[in-house]
Amino acid sequence: MSRALVVAVVAVVAVATGCRAPRQAPPQPLPFSHALHLQVELADRKLTCTDCHAGVERGAHAGLPSLQTCLRCHMRPQGDPPTEREGLVRAAAAAGGAFRWIQVTRNPGHVFFSHAAHVSLAKLPCTECHGDVAQWREPPRLPVAKLTSMRACMSCHRTRGASNSCETCHQ
Repeated sequence: MSRALVVAVVAVVAVATGCRAPRQAPPQPLPFSHALHLQVELADRKLTCTDCHAGVERGAHAGLPSLQTCLRCHMRPQGDPPTEREGLVRAAAAAGGAFRWIQVTRNPGHVFFSHAAHVSLAKLPCTECHGDVAQWREPPRLPVAKLTSMRACMSCHRTRGASNSCETCHQ
């Protein structure tokens, strides 16, 4: 198969599977600040990514927090005095109905990525791919460019001596 044909097929698949940034940021169910949450002091440590994003250490996917996850801390008012914004979590729970964060970064179906392999095995910090999340004052509105860049992934693999064989990520 010619190189031009391969490039054309990959481009068509990328467009068909949604491998483009959304034109408009999706509305999230609540205003959320990673910056604020990553400053929270627990009994013996600060809150971390793994406290809210299930599966990040053991699964292929790092889940987005459910309302139940948020309620582990927000069942009762937080802060002195609690803010109106913080009370939105309990209001969402009281209202019932659907509650879902909108995922803005998604790999095309032919790309396999395992959070467990990168976080637990390679010991990469979340900031390596996601950037300085501790500065985010709202949910991500658009995909982080580094997370959708094959070039960035291959460069990282090259730097760390990980395989850049096609079948490592393309299934």
